[in-house]
Amino acid sequence: MTPDVNVLVSAYRPDHPLHQPARLWLDETIRQAAKGRANFVLLSMVVTGFIRITTHPQIFREIDPIQDVSDFIDSLLRCPGVQFQAHSATWPHLQQLFLTQRIRGNLVSDAWIAATVVQSGETLCTFDRDFTRLLPSHQLILLKP
Repeated sequence: MTPDVNVLVSAYRPDHPLHQPARLWLDETIRQAAKGRANFVLLSMVVTGFIRITTHPQIFREIDPIQDVSDFIDSLLRCPGVQFQAHSATWPHLQQLFLTQRIRGNLVSDAWIAATVVQSGETLCTFDRDFTRLLPSHQLILLKP
């Protein structure tokens, strides 16, 4: 199981309108990972996106200090069963997705995440419906706002 950027941002920021469902999912998934019932994987692209958004003054009026967002990621990684995945999809996987789905613009990052999820055999949790065209249904959990 791996969260998308929007799930991490929502779970982290109590002022986010989707905080409650994201935080409930995050807490439950971490509990399941600690019991060995689920994998919990933080993708490097997701972590960097999370940091980019939470510290960006044009996205949030009150940005989060880099130390706070870094501490949040560290707190997740200290949980039993939580892993950081630095490697990503190979070019052939990305290229196939780019060409078959005609990916461009803002979907490029989503395609990278989707290709990495498919290649690693994980399941992505997100609020973003764009992933319904990028991932098979058995590798996607869409949280409801």
